[in-house]
Amino acid sequence: GSDTIFVDPDVIGNIRYIWLAWAGAVAALFIPGVFILRPPTPEEVCTQDDLLGGDSFESVELLPRTKPVGPDYSVKELFRTPKFYVLYLIILILSLVLLTSTELYKFIGIEAINDDKFLNIVGAAGSIANAFGRITWGLILDRIGTKWTFFAAFFIQGPLTIALHYSKWAKWGYLANICIVSFCAGIFTCIAPACIELFGSRDISLKYALTLSAESIGCVLFFLLQLGQEYLYDELVFLILMGAPSSLAALLAVLCF
Repeated sequence: GSDTIFVDPDVIGNIRYIWLAWAGAVAALFIPGVFILRPPTPEEVCTQDDLLGGDSFESVELLPRTKPVGPDYSVKELFRTPKFYVLYLIILILSLVLLTSTELYKFIGIEAINDDKFLNIVGAAGSIANAFGRITWGLILDRIGTKWTFFAAFFIQGPLTIALHYSKWAKWGYLANICIVSFCAGIFTCIAPACIELFGSRDISLKYALTLSAESIGCVLFFLLQLGQEYLYDELVFLILMGAPSSLAALLAVLCF
């Protein structure tokens, strides 16, 4: 068809080579790992005595078992806990915002910003902001806990997701808007510690995987709502559907965590 998300003739004429360069860059990053990774040598493996400061195995058996602090649900108990479904819904909502800021920033901005190079800068800056957010939100969660960390991130990102419809008419404002939304979406990295805080560390890998499955449902919902934008409603309504649930997530975090 004639529809395209690129407007710069230089970009349009070199799309094939851009993708080949991208694939080569990814290969250059991952292929060396095949040759670098290897099983650890015995000298590199930390023994139990090293970890316990020289204590023998027998002495470990005599040590009292410490009781876990806070909740420590089994996987079966997890499904009977309302907090699990609240966190599940919050992750689903987070996936909508994350997909909007990472996948649609160019579709949203191209109507007002007729500059491929600048929109590529927007995407790159958003990725950097998201990476920085993952570190920052982790530090915040360690200090104030899950409840207020999730509240702050979702309280900020919801309105700013909707504001993308308006900020795109001022390109530097759009850049800042995408960066802040992407920064807030960096709270994605706090899902694992939130699981430990809310449900305990027992079987944490399985608990994390079950909770993270909300992202797949969010992807399907995102696709369906995006189809609705094409046939039923405009961009503003779509962004409201993406951003407004974040206010609900912020409220649920305060009330339920």
